[in-house]
Amino acid sequence: VGAGLASRRSAAVRRWCSGNSAGGGKMKPEGAEAEEVGTSSRKQSPGVGTVNFYDPVATASRFITRRVGFKGALGFIALLAGVEGYEIGKAALEDLTKKEASGEPVSTASGLTYTDIRVGGGKAPAKGDFVGVQITVSVDGKPLLDTKKRGRPIAFVFGKRPFQGLQCEGLEEGVVSMKRGGVRKLIIPPELAFGEQGVSLPGGERVPSGATVEMVVEIQEISPAYYGQ
Repeated sequence: VGAGLASRRSAAVRRWCSGNSAGGGKMKPEGAEAEEVGTSSRKQSPGVGTVNFYDPVATASRFITRRVGFKGALGFIALLAGVEGYEIGKAALEDLTKKEASGEPVSTASGLTYTDIRVGGGKAPAKGDFVGVQITVSVDGKPLLDTKKRGRPIAFVFGKRPFQGLQCEGLEEGVVSMKRGGVRKLIIPPELAFGEQGVSLPGGERVPSGATVEMVVEIQEISPAYYGQ
């Protein structure tokens, strides 16, 4: 077993044990950590606050604990010794019937345009769900962010206000009908993106004022949010 996979397994077990210890208090979505992004200080503006990154292995272990209980979760952790936990979670708990999409653009009444690249399976996100995504962000053809290249998918709570990090009206409208495993390209006009204030992105790039934003979003996780309301 490679050192990288062994390290991920070890980290997942530590997070799982920590997340199930006594003590109470509010919790972030399992495996999530926050990175500050600099934006306008207006509380209701998109992009204000933090970007949450998450560990898919830790998220899957928490999800299985909630589904099958403590003993089942211990069995899941044992399986981590042989194979990638995130892939087990996907295969065991959800039938992902991925298929290629038509590739035809769809324009909505709000001004958003989206094109499905791949259609996923399972349920679409509902208010309060934890949504983990890989995402690229571009403006005028210039790439500003690629979470796959950074090696850190991001997460947000669907329907939560105020918006934080990369959340905006256009992203939320764009993913509302997506399913796990799906990939969709979004063309988001400024009024549905980050408006006149723009937004700073992880890695130091910035979406400028009044920009039309292109995002390519891949849904990796849709599950209940694990934190106190």
